[in-house]
Amino acid sequence: MQQRIRDLIQVLSSNMFEREQMIALCVLAGVAGANSFLYGAPGTAKSLISRRIAAGFEVSEYFEYLMNRFSTPEELFGPVSLKALKQDQYTRKTEHYLPKAEFAFLDEIWKASPAILNTLLTLLNEKTFKNGDVVQQVPLKVLISASNEIPQPDQGLDALYDRFVLRLQVHPIQQQQHFFQLLQAAPTSTKLKVSDALKISRDELLTWREQIYQVSLPDNVLQAFMQIRQQLQHEFLDQQIYISDRRWQRIAYLIKAAAFLNGRNQVFISDLFILKHCLWNQPEDIAFIEQLLEQVLLSQGLNHELQLEHWINEKEQLEQEILNHFYYTDDVYYSYLISGHDYLHAVTNLDHHYKDQDLYLSLEHMGSNKDFFAVDAKGEEIRGIVCNFNGTRQCTLKGGYYGLEEVVTPSIKYPKGSLRQHLKAQQQHQLQQRLADIQTQLLQEQQTLKQRFTVQKDHFNSIFVEHKHQHALIESIEKQLQRYQLQLQDCLRLEQLCQA
Repeated sequence: MQQRIRDLIQVLSSNMFEREQMIALCVLAGVAGANSFLYGAPGTAKSLISRRIAAGFEVSEYFEYLMNRFSTPEELFGPVSLKALKQDQYTRKTEHYLPKAEFAFLDEIWKASPAILNTLLTLLNEKTFKNGDVVQQVPLKVLISASNEIPQPDQGLDALYDRFVLRLQVHPIQQQQHFFQLLQAAPTSTKLKVSDALKISRDELLTWREQIYQVSLPDNVLQAFMQIRQQLQHEFLDQQIYISDRRWQRIAYLIKAAAFLNGRNQVFISDLFILKHCLWNQPEDIAFIEQLLEQVLLSQGLNHELQLEHWINEKEQLEQEILNHFYYTDDVYYSYLISGHDYLHAVTNLDHHYKDQDLYLSLEHMGSNKDFFAVDAKGEEIRGIVCNFNGTRQCTLKGGYYGLEEVVTPSIKYPKGSLRQHLKAQQQHQLQQRLADIQTQLLQEQQTLKQRFTVQKDHFNSIFVEHKHQHALIESIEKQLQRYQLQLQDCLRLEQLCQA
């Protein structure tokens, strides 16, 4: 299946520079029965793309029409039958017109009159055409439209525009090499011969469309759909994009069709990059939609029901508890109780009168900006020296015989980061057990992610998804696996802290 569709797209896009991706997506929409809209300037091969797509399907009736503001219903739906009119019946001769077509291309669709567009809306929505007193079933299976303009919200065309699920922006040729090839190439033939082995037959199309319903949307894909929908429902000041429930349903079917044509029975997260061609309404939405999809799909990846961030937070909290239990998290000073007050010990060498003299600094003044006097071992103030911590843990001494200045640090009993002297064995065991539990969870999730990646990685390569998105998704998942490995390595560091 997958190789056949690739071969078909290769044939349809032969000698069509920088159009293979668009043709692939239009084939996808044709199989899914989703209407396509090509938006681009004149001369960008929109009509040729439609004719090439039609060549890939078994089609008995092909209808093509270039609309303008003077177009009449007769030109699309057929002339009024004069024979029937003589019998007071207003019916149209629809043979070889849109109501009898299996494949149709409507160019400059938004230039048509309201009478045409209203009839077209009913035809697309209900696949019927009211011809006089008779309601005809329309055999239309694939519709492609094109225009160099977008219907504005206040023109009453929202309902019809909403029926076009696939929306492709057609740019002029971008690469210099392709442009030079275009200049030297012969005119591209509008008639393309496709072998019956590649062409999609009517029976195949009907069968495939039934089978596509059996393609599943896994929970991670459903969650991604929900996140994207919620993001679009937020009221951004510069971006307000409405997607109807009907359009969401048809988009989901289109995504299922992409998985089906890739030979799968379930949608993968990589398939959702196709949404960049389905969710925009105005050209200025396109960049925003692409950015939103990258944000949601790359962050989610294959992480459904995995909780890496949760286990990282748990590990960080545990690390703090381990440090608090095994190590001093701050300097612990020698403290002395003198005359009912706590003092810190320091030694001064302010001048030769105070050489190697023991001072006791009031603990309550540490971190303050108040001047005070130190005391000796008996609690008597040493008034020759004025002390001030200046808001820190180092004390500035001023005075002495020569009015000198010195900075001293109180004597530290246990430096910050040193191993505690007394540990509770039960608490130590609990900390080690919690660390082992976190390691187990991280390892299990890492193995789950690896397994998912192994199963799905090769299937990310889809002709309907641009290579840059495929590579970005693979790179994002590989980085996530690296993050798991880093966290597991960090757990080994915490193990060593516990053993110390």
